[in-house]
Amino acid sequence: MPDYMAAYGTLQLDPSSPPVSTKTVMWLASCTKLVTTIAALQCVERGLFTLDETADVARLLPEWSNPEILAGFAEDGKPMLQPAKERITLRQLLTHTSGVAYDFMHPLLIQWRRSRGETSLAMRTPIVEGFSHPLIAEPGATWMYGASLDLVGLMIARANKTTLEAYMRENMFDILGMDGTSFHPKEHNNLIDRLMTTTTRSDSGELIDGVLPDELLQAPVEPTDDFGGGGLFGTAEDFLKVLKSILNDDGQLLSSHSVNTMFTPSLTEPQQASINMVLSDPMAAAIMIPGEPMVGTPGAGEWTHGIGGLIGLQEGETGMEPGLLRWGGAPNLKWWIDRKGGACGIFATQLYPAGELKHAFLGKMFQEEMAAHFSK
Repeated sequence: MPDYMAAYGTLQLDPSSPPVSTKTVMWLASCTKLVTTIAALQCVERGLFTLDETADVARLLPEWSNPEILAGFAEDGKPMLQPAKERITLRQLLTHTSGVAYDFMHPLLIQWRRSRGETSLAMRTPIVEGFSHPLIAEPGATWMYGASLDLVGLMIARANKTTLEAYMRENMFDILGMDGTSFHPKEHNNLIDRLMTTTTRSDSGELIDGVLPDELLQAPVEPTDDFGGGGLFGTAEDFLKVLKSILNDDGQLLSSHSVNTMFTPSLTEPQQASINMVLSDPMAAAIMIPGEPMVGTPGAGEWTHGIGGLIGLQEGETGMEPGLLRWGGAPNLKWWIDRKGGACGIFATQLYPAGELKHAFLGKMFQEEMAAHFSK
């Protein structure tokens, strides 16, 4: 199958700055989760840990072996914590059903940080420090997007007695020829010199170059850890190599069994009810399924979650087939793999805020065009 790659614009808002190309480096943000998921499944294939044994998480992540749940706050403002009855599994971490949330997204964790005189520590401190906050639900009880894949990345590093960067370089990046991808853009291949500036749209609609409000996640160009949930920097060309390897089931990264596992719906009925509730919220839907009707409205699709990402179960007008796997990243990146249709792709920007509505039609239009030209 031929590739289609195109790039538009400049590295900065200044029109005299260098042009964007398919070799331009971007903060991949939560697109990192797909790469970390593949690395975790490699380790499962090699017998380093399993998907469902709680003992594996307890052994490799002892900091989370006896988690507490934040149930709310007392009248005096003190957090009400209770021991979790269940223990976390890798499958739950990979499907966002572990109870691990983000401390900058969930209202209870935001309040918990404030009660300690803190703001979000996500990707600002090492993983053990930044994500050792209480759970928001019992492991396995509900679907809740969060920092689970950062914990998975730490599992991979500890199981292999190396860093996540070193593991991915040996077992993924070097195999696929991904020289433009790293957690450390200032240290690897001078990636920082090709890094596109993050841009945000103000309330008045004006684009602002490189200045983000404090509450928005900053690209971790000098990371304190290898963040498997959102720390990678890379090019669209490199990321497409990962998507194509999984689409073609070429055996370079995973066995066919593991690839099939990625595309298999994995939620229980209560977990499915919770993701439906999330996708019925206009803001969440704009971020997670941009350009698509939110759940519960006319024309809405049916969505679930697997080990690899969000799974579309409906036949769409875009030419996409049921079983489509997709996710994205905070600066409005969106990737998809359509195994039945035979195409995959990534639409990549560095535009904040996540779910920015003025450009949302572009990603969907791109997906439709790629399906029309490259699907079977």
